[in-house]
Amino acid sequence: MKIKLNGIEFEVTAVEPALREAILGDPVIAKAVWRDVYAWDAAAQEGKNTGPVTQNGAIPLANGLSFFVPKGEGAEKNESASRTSGERFLKALNVKSTIDVLKAMARLLGMPQKILPKEFDPLRPVASFTVKMHVEHSVLRLRNASRNLQAYLLVPGQIGFHHEITAIHDQAGYDALIAEKPELKTLTPLFLVPARTKANREMRATALMAQTRDLAEQAKGKSVEELPEALRIGRNQAELRMLAQAANQARQGQTGAKPRATA
Repeated sequence: MKIKLNGIEFEVTAVEPALREAILGDPVIAKAVWRDVYAWDAAAQEGKNTGPVTQNGAIPLANGLSFFVPKGEGAEKNESASRTSGERFLKALNVKSTIDVLKAMARLLGMPQKILPKEFDPLRPVASFTVKMHVEHSVLRLRNASRNLQAYLLVPGQIGFHHEITAIHDQAGYDALIAEKPELKTLTPLFLVPARTKANREMRATALMAQTRDLAEQAKGKSVEELPEALRIGRNQAELRMLAQAANQARQGQTGAKPRATA
């Protein structure tokens, strides 16, 4: 697919696995992938958000932008070349910063948000804890070959939450709670990010299908016990089904057809 930013056309394609991991491992990007979002103080019986939230208290799931240029054939980042690539990209679009580009991408892709899940609430009377959020992104290459412009777009697709106990204020109460609900020790609620626009659906599907093919190739010849790719493939397929359903609902809305309920 192709998109236009400030009149410049970019081809949108999936990235190869090694490059995807390198981009997501960049310290600047990593801050958006895995971060603290909430802290609960059981002694004070008070909690606070530890990151930006919307007016209704939801966590915004922003898109990301990277100008990652690797050193040679490796995955290490060439800082100087990456900086130059970003400067050229912004100058060509006649914008001052990546924030201006991300604002345009938010209009094209939307900016979803997520209310903090309530699965950890039973811990509040007995323990203090922090909640961390992990975001799985679709990573796509934006390229204009004739102008030699390139950037990488990160689009949130799945989010997971994990808690870490920071203090136990009622040991007996905590032990009783865990005995009753042992799943609380390892609970990791997972959610798919809704796709509100056609561009969002198509971009994520492009990245997910390519990544799933790569994972399937990696899984060839391995036993079930050796398949860490299997979980990732299953989650990708679930997201692709959700994107397909959203596209179908959008088509029905355009034609005036009444959508059918599905289980």
